Amino acid sequence: MAALEVEGKLIKKLDPRSGVSASGTNWTSQDFVIEIPGQYVSNAVFNVYGDRVQLDQFQIGELIKVSFDIRGREYQGRWYNTLNCWKIERPQAAAAPQAAAAPQAAPAQAAAPTQPTGPAEQPQQGTDDLPF
Repeated sequence: MAALEVEGKLIKKLDPRSGVSASGTNWTSQDFVIEIPGQYVSNAVFNVYGDRVQLDQFQIGELIKVSFDIRGREYQGRWYNTLNCWKIERPQAAAAPQAAAAPQAAPAQAAAPTQPTGPAEQPQQGTDDLPF
């Protein structure tokens, strides 16, 4: 399956859940919601399982890019989907303004101003071709 990605605004982090599996392993899980822009704005709930994604480094209202896969499962005759997040990052477009704000080095030498070599020409009356 191809990697799925979507960009949107982080609007809610739900409380983390944890427990112990039947085999005795500890597990953690946390859901979060992003608002996906478009002609019709929509919300999507993603799940982070374990500690592969550090959701704490992202703030509510921040633009994020989520890489995920879809998991489907059946429970008591009904089917459910989970958007399983495996990577969150800041989009490149959001990082570009920070780079542009960095101070740039001044040019090494400014160009010397040039002196006019002859009298300045004045435009003649009635020769401009403006439509108004």
